[in-house]
Amino acid sequence: MIIVKQKIIKAKWLIDGQPDFFIGEDKKMYRLKTQREIKLTLNGYTKGYYLNRKFFSLHQLRPLLRKIDV
Repeated sequence: MIIVKQKIIKAKWLIDGQPDFFIGEDKKMYRLKTQREIKLTLNGYTKGYYLNRKFFSLHQLRPLLRKIDV
């Protein structure tokens, strides 16, 4: 028996310089290629995400966010 969970996620924010990643309306980060959630990571005392093997702190990501207007 296989149980499949599906949910529709609408992109709300795009990240400049990182076309494969977006932040959904549920305030979680996702990767388009794998269609999976990217987990928030703690590097020392700094919160952030690993995008293409490079760590971006939340402080570094804020200026890169572009809101999607529909």
